[in-house]
Amino acid sequence: MKMANATFALLLALGLIACGHDHAADQVQGVSTVSNGPPQRIHWRAMAVAGDDSAEVFDNAVEEISQILAARGVHPINRFTSDPMVARADRPIATAQAMANALDGAKPLPGQGCLVFITSHGGRHGVLMRDDLDNGQILDPSALGRILDQGCGSAPTVAIVSTCFSGIFLGSVTEAPNRIILTAARDDRTSFGCGHEEQFTYFDGCMFKAWPDSQTWQALFLATEACVRQKEDALGFKHSEPQAFFGSAVKDLGLP
Repeated sequence: MKMANATFALLLALGLIACGHDHAADQVQGVSTVSNGPPQRIHWRAMAVAGDDSAEVFDNAVEEISQILAARGVHPINRFTSDPMVARADRPIATAQAMANALDGAKPLPGQGCLVFITSHGGRHGVLMRDDLDNGQILDPSALGRILDQGCGSAPTVAIVSTCFSGIFLGSVTEAPNRIILTAARDDRTSFGCGHEEQFTYFDGCMFKAWPDSQTWQALFLATEACVRQKEDALGFKHSEPQAFFGSAVKDLGLP
């Protein structure tokens, strides 16, 4: 328990302003395969997770992406929070087990895809999950990989991890031909926008802004990456360098 509390305190101290094996080659290779073909359209089921409640930006992002997806006919959308004041029956506290249970309860049917969005503070070992004491308050890449394997299986799957050092979520335990993985930062870089004066983190806000004008996940990532870099340049911040992986079977996958 003391170790978990210390981990949380350290991540919180480092992450209030800044929200991580280098996979830059994976990103360049994936984005360079943008196709001119028509987007692949499927039906979606989704999950949106706020792993910490030290700033409102995380729950704000869960609310925003839920509204974006619902307006496009996505159902169901499982939402999770780490704020006991926000938690309710249809928005329970975020833990790895709760996420796994939700996906297991409504696995994608043929012709459906699986979308998992996670936003929180992050460290070099994973996403901060403030209330997941059973797992040391951390969701690591192996745990996310198991959740996706079990709950999404071979269905087209998109995982968005919006935290500092989230590039650690690119690798053999998460990547697959049927998966797209978008992360807010390189595995050795922080991301930004977690301050109390912000509505969303920089990555989340840029992604939401780019969504209406993007047809595919690759287009969304490129627009988001450019927007984040512009914001960081304007403020003189070291680039977070968002990373992405695009599986060979889903390179043309369209947005909801």
